Amino acid sequence: MGMGWDVYVCDVDGAPAVISLDLDLREAAERGTHPQRLHVRHAFHAPRANGLPDGTENDAMYALQDALVAALTEGADAVYLACMNNHGYREHFFQLPPHSDGRAVVAKVEAESADYELETFSEEDPAWAYYTEFLWPDPRTMQYLMDRRVLQSLAENGDRHDVPRPVDHYLDVPDERSGRVLLAEARAAGFGGAVEEREGHRGPEGRWQVRLQRDDAVELDHIHAVVWGLYEMAERFGGGYDGWGCVVAK
Repeated sequence: MGMGWDVYVCDVDGAPAVISLDLDLREAAERGTHPQRLHVRHAFHAPRANGLPDGTENDAMYALQDALVAALTEGADAVYLACMNNHGYREHFFQLPPHSDGRAVVAKVEAESADYELETFSEEDPAWAYYTEFLWPDPRTMQYLMDRRVLQSLAENGDRHDVPRPVDHYLDVPDERSGRVLLAEARAAGFGGAVEEREGHRGPEGRWQVRLQRDDAVELDHIHAVVWGLYEMAERFGGGYDGWGCVVAK
């Protein structure tokens, strides 16, 4: 099952930006069939002081977005990457096959829409570097999105995020010694746990897992701070953070 679309907030050119991104396109980027990147943008009618929309034109913007995606997908074999709100503009990003005339398709959509004047820009980007290096969330933002998804799942089952309960964390490390040193450091921060060899990964090339547990509330900002501290701890020991989970608290 793929990750689908998600949305995050960041800073672009010194101003807040909201980026909505399809997180399932890395394999498409590697195939190399759509080397041309197309940008389509329009100004907001009513931007707030921070350059983001005030919400009054959402229906018109979403209708235009749907029209652009449908027309470019059908008429130019485009792949829709993302959209971004920033500095008073909404900008859409597509990858197209060689010689595909995306601008002509956009011109037709603009002619049928009286709401916005559209600006276009295209550039060769065979490696999809804009998608993988600019639009893609940085590691901390990606972890925040994953934490938020866990909480959405808990909320669907009636969870009270403010109720402390045992929370399990899983960290990968390259060897048993690293795991035991990491476990000692985590215990000093109030975690209990154990070091275990991962099933199916035996011998000198095997990976080890540190399983930690501590009572915590799981409100997003709090649990994300806990998770990110463990994420950085795992990296210091040459490993990685492998997720968290807990029971539903009602």
